[in-house]
Amino acid sequence: MSGLPNWLTPAALGVSLLVNLALGGYVAGQHLRPEPPKPDGAGRPVFERPEGIPQLSRDDRREVRALMRRGFEASQAELAARREAEKHFAEVLAADPFDPAAAEAALRELRDADVMLRDRIGIEVLGGITELSAEQRAWVAWILSGPKENARGKHRNNKDRDDPAPPPEDGPPPPPPR
Repeated sequence: MSGLPNWLTPAALGVSLLVNLALGGYVAGQHLRPEPPKPDGAGRPVFERPEGIPQLSRDDRREVRALMRRGFEASQAELAARREAEKHFAEVLAADPFDPAAAEAALRELRDADVMLRDRIGIEVLGGITELSAEQRAWVAWILSGPKENARGKHRNNKDRDDPAPPPEDGPPPPPPR
């Protein structure tokens, strides 16, 4: 034989088994342990209140959302027309050969459908705005006023796509954005 004592092999196997069981128990414990409770509001998107817009209670926000939802639900025909215009615009852009005049007309059609949709929602919301307080109406006015200057799209990367600085008065214009 090898000259090792007879008791060393079973002892080494026992130590190895204990280490493996301890490690397996630790890993299983980490995966089976419940997650700690999250603080209130965690996981929700952060919304910063615009300057000059009053703070609203949860109930007031619910009323504003309900009014906006009614406006959206009433504009389903305009929404369908906008989706059709969007689909048509995509088809015109993908056509081969490309027709710039058709693309321009399709873009105008899409913009007109977009305006019609926004107007319909706005008109529906204005129909129920008398039920709201002055603070709630301020929120509705801010929402209906259109895209915000500092609003970022959900796919926009801030560091790569910031708008270029305005050109200096005497210098050449900046290069076009990529």
